[in-house]
Amino acid sequence: MKITVIGAGNSGTAMAAHLALNGHEVTLWNRTFENIRTLQQTGIIQAIGKISGRAKLATVTDHLAESLRQPDLILIATPATAHRELAIMIGRTLRKECPIILSPGRTCGAIEFNYYFRLQDNPLTPTIAETQTVIHTCRKQSQDKVNILALKDFVYVAGMGEMSNREIVDYLPDCIRPYFMPATSMIQTSIGNVGMILHCAPLLLNSGWIENPEFTFKYYRDSITPHIAAYIEEIDRERLQVAEALGFVIDSTKEWFHRTYHTRYIKGEQLYDVIRRTDAYDDIDAPDTLNHRYILEDVPYGLVPLETLGQLLDIETEYTSLIIDLASKLLRLDFRATGRHLKQINIQDVYATLLRIEQPDSTF
Repeated sequence: MKITVIGAGNSGTAMAAHLALNGHEVTLWNRTFENIRTLQQTGIIQAIGKISGRAKLATVTDHLAESLRQPDLILIATPATAHRELAIMIGRTLRKECPIILSPGRTCGAIEFNYYFRLQDNPLTPTIAETQTVIHTCRKQSQDKVNILALKDFVYVAGMGEMSNREIVDYLPDCIRPYFMPATSMIQTSIGNVGMILHCAPLLLNSGWIENPEFTFKYYRDSITPHIAAYIEEIDRERLQVAEALGFVIDSTKEWFHRTYHTRYIKGEQLYDVIRRTDAYDDIDAPDTLNHRYILEDVPYGLVPLETLGQLLDIETEYTSLIIDLASKLLRLDFRATGRHLKQINIQDVYATLLRIEQPDSTF
């Protein structure tokens, strides 16, 4: 299969390596040439960890038209901050119909992407889908080397278009298909976004240590203390209330850990304890700046649309709103104005997409 991976960050590099090692013709696109200079010269990603080997890519480019020449599948692995512009650029450039999957979409990513893609008057009508999260827990060690720490199981996929969610999963390459499962509703991928729960508040509430150039620490192991874990469980509760108001019950973040990483269920256990028992997160370093995707992506493209939906559904989101306020004040950015506030999109269209239900798949 000819697969175009958009974005050469942690997850894009891991996905490109995984696919190439399994015999697929992979094109890797990145906006900034300097960030792929070495990889363009070698054409090889060295993968280590759970998946290992020298992955030979077909093409590495910073020219979007070249990357979209004849793909059978497009996987977008950029931060959500790029989704809107990519929807416009791909909408103006794509000439072959194929599924486009945001990996991940964050909150309402496919809805926003679909809206801006359609505005370009492209005669193609590709299925546009999103995943709940990335399947690779990974970190790049250099432009052409990636450490894949773990592979997540049962990652939901939901889409908009002619293909059903089951058909989207069936279309995926054999090597990655087992890690995904078709969602019953896009609520499971969009409101099911746990990145906004795990990333925003812990980073902000450790900002003194984050900005200390003489101090380094492990993000999940050290920054999510019992009190911070209790706070993010309150954000999680608000997230679950939004889903319930839409008529759908989704996994809590604790339940997501149990399903994705196969952590043992212990009755009455707190989120803090579940995180401490997730070995895949032990060695992940904390960022050294607040200008990081944990804030710049997960606040405006995770928490902001969650807050917007909460307001529209008359759900109180005081814990969520406080973190948006804190991030906006600390970074001196208006994340509500710049983020995915859904104001351009007809809210009835948003509801219709989120509320579209497919029959649960009996094979899972």
